Amino acid sequence: MIRKFDAPALIDAVKKAHSILIGTHINPDGDAIGSSLAVGHALRAMGKEITFACADPVPGKLQFLPGADAFVQPEALEGKAFDLAFAVDAADEGRLGSVADTFFQVPFSVQVDHHPTNPCYANVNAVDGRAAAAGCVVYRLLVEMGCEITPEIAQCLYAGISTDTGNFSFQNTDGEAFAIVAELVRVGLPLNEMSRHLFLLQEEAHIRLLGRALQTLRIFGDGQCACMQLTVADYEAAHASGEHSDGIVNYAMNLWGVKMAYLADEKADGLVKVSLRAIPPYNVAKVAQKFGGGGHVLAAGCRYKSNLKEMCAALEKEMLQQFEE
Repeated sequence: MIRKFDAPALIDAVKKAHSILIGTHINPDGDAIGSSLAVGHALRAMGKEITFACADPVPGKLQFLPGADAFVQPEALEGKAFDLAFAVDAADEGRLGSVADTFFQVPFSVQVDHHPTNPCYANVNAVDGRAAAAGCVVYRLLVEMGCEITPEIAQCLYAGISTDTGNFSFQNTDGEAFAIVAELVRVGLPLNEMSRHLFLLQEEAHIRLLGRALQTLRIFGDGQCACMQLTVADYEAAHASGEHSDGIVNYAMNLWGVKMAYLADEKADGLVKVSLRAIPPYNVAKVAQKFGGGGHVLAAGCRYKSNLKEMCAALEKEMLQQFEE
């Protein structure tokens, strides 16, 4: 399990920098956006000039977070120079998408992450594969740097930690996650309001897309595996975009007797995006890595050039192999 945490070197790099790029992974989730914003708010309070970037737009359900409207897409970075670049919650270079083009041109780079498959690709790597969320690692860094945890930073950190722990229900939830949230409440986190935004409110497009995915639900592997599929036509019919598939895979995973599940998501560019989930002792990160992806033992993903039928067949072969090991 990776645990590389060079706080002194990171703090030194921040002190020397003025213009800072903060990038996060494609198809950003709550941890990606929340943790990035928390870093940015803290560094801006130190007088730094901050630019947030992501290859994909901020999901609608996260746009209420303070500062979420500041994210730009990679083309807006052309011709700009930065002293320091942060990658937040990006398990490898590929997860940065086209933000990587600018990230690796910056003289000094830092990453903050919690994925155990992370290859430590920056100059300074604050990576803890045992942390519940990137937000937990960010919190440690902000405390180490002596930053004030303001109410707006508290909201962003809560978004990251709560979403990556499944509202504190996933196996990665630990005492540190609860302790951090207790401190966030102490400094003014509006817990009830935040929880409602993140876990109860849903867009119509998400509900309609979920309905189409559930129609494809299939059980295999003697009842131990489940899967669902979404096609480009499903997205069109539901008037949905990529962000609206968030969390759908859990409906397959949470069936009685199921130990591993996946959602195969057909994209217009010929790629298939796959979300994988498991319960112990199974390891879907191994499955994802076979297709150029990665992530956590119990929650991983990949994007692979294939047609939907062939991708599903290949995935299921790899998943069933886990029962033979």
